[in-house]
Amino acid sequence: MSSNLQVDVDITGLKPVLQTLMVVDRELYKKVVADIKSQSMPLANKVAQDFPIRVLSGFTKKRTRAGSKATFPTYNAAVVRKSVKPIVGGRKRASSNTYPILKLRTKDGAAQIFDMAQNQQTPGNTFVANLKGQGYGDASRVMWKSTKRNLPMLEHLVMKAVKTVEQSISADLVRSVQQRKAQSNRVKGIVRTQGRFGLN
Repeated sequence: MSSNLQVDVDITGLKPVLQTLMVVDRELYKKVVADIKSQSMPLANKVAQDFPIRVLSGFTKKRTRAGSKATFPTYNAAVVRKSVKPIVGGRKRASSNTYPILKLRTKDGAAQIFDMAQNQQTPGNTFVANLKGQGYGDASRVMWKSTKRNLPMLEHLVMKAVKTVEQSISADLVRSVQQRKAQSNRVKGIVRTQGRFGLN
């Protein structure tokens, strides 16, 4: 099992704009990223709440061997739900040429197992079969399905972020044009006189 499980939300066009903003206005970039993270908490909480309170009885009990740590993660609904966090940003995917703007991630082992278990690897090959028997279906049981179902919650957030970024970049471009125009006017206003070595 990997150290963390994450679901990425890809938004076409926003990442390059954010990259431009990072150069144009670093402080505003940090603010926009912080806003995306804080405003995505309702989505993270909604996904977290879709993890069930009760699961297979054996999954909620610690399994240990004498003198050793637990051999299988223990499912604790409160811990599992608290583990779902939003992460902003990520590296470009070469395969799809897209950027993950928002990631919902859990580092809790029990949450990962419940969500993604799909191969029969437990004694008697019963764990996944029992999950399916209880109506939890195939992987991903919560993270991806819940995120996809609640994506409309992000629409306002994304539009607000794009608008803020575009306004900042547009304002910076206007300032740049005005500065160049002012410099050009100053140059035109310089009186040139004939000197010994040509124009001064």
